[in-house]
Amino acid sequence: MANYGFDLQRKNNAKNKKKRKFIFVCAFLCFTLILGSVSFLLLWKSLDYDFNNFFHKSDETTDAVQTTAPPTSRASYSGNYRFLLAVTSDDLAQLRFVNLVDIDLSEKTIKIIPVDLNLKNSETKESCSAVFKNKGIKELGAFIGAYYGTDVSRYISVTDTGYKSIFRILGNITVNISEDIEYDTPDMFLEMFKGQNELTPEKTYKYMKYICETKKGYECSELNARIIEAAFVAFYTSDNFVDGDSLFSQLINQTQTDISIVDYTNAKDEMQSLLPQTSKDKLKVFVYSNRP
Repeated sequence: MANYGFDLQRKNNAKNKKKRKFIFVCAFLCFTLILGSVSFLLLWKSLDYDFNNFFHKSDETTDAVQTTAPPTSRASYSGNYRFLLAVTSDDLAQLRFVNLVDIDLSEKTIKIIPVDLNLKNSETKESCSAVFKNKGIKELGAFIGAYYGTDVSRYISVTDTGYKSIFRILGNITVNISEDIEYDTPDMFLEMFKGQNELTPEKTYKYMKYICETKKGYECSELNARIIEAAFVAFYTSDNFVDGDSLFSQLINQTQTDISIVDYTNAKDEMQSLLPQTSKDKLKVFVYSNRP
């Protein structure tokens, strides 16, 4: 016989099942909240209860006082290096020009002194050219040192070929000239314009030769001193000091000199101290006018 009444037991079982699920979910949520709160409190305690510390790595916090090391300064040097710079024809028969280079370590300056080839010994009446031709470059240095009342113990003598080779190793320079130049001879052609001129190694040699063929005495050496000044500005740089030993060897092989690689090595730190320390500074190199 069919039962058309209500099944109260089944309904009660369903209600009890739903109730147990609800209690389980509530308990799980409470457990999660409690666990999260405890973890958060422990983390906050580790950060000294300071919300600002959430934005810093824990290994960056320190009680030590942060200091900045002062910039290192270059060592100071004193004294002078002086050497004679002479350029000659390849056959050594002609002395083209002579400059006296004075490097002052305490003032951090490079001074280029033009030497008038017409200077004569008051006793022997020999000129610079005669002393060089008859006695050589070393005696010429002693003669010029005596004239200026200074010690010239070192020398660099460069022939035409050596002069060209040195600038081919180093590169271009920029010189300022006071007039337009158009010089055309069977040996060479040279054209330059008043103002700043960038010279290739070949053009630098031609300009030197032009000066020596058209100017005399002190003016010849002074204009050539301007070329040497421009060379110092262009090539006396930190980059060239990086591989200075190799560069020195290449250059010195193009000259006759009593300056050795040992001399360069011993003086390297002192020479490097002359370099500008910032991009705003300039190398202190100039032509010293001592026109008679």
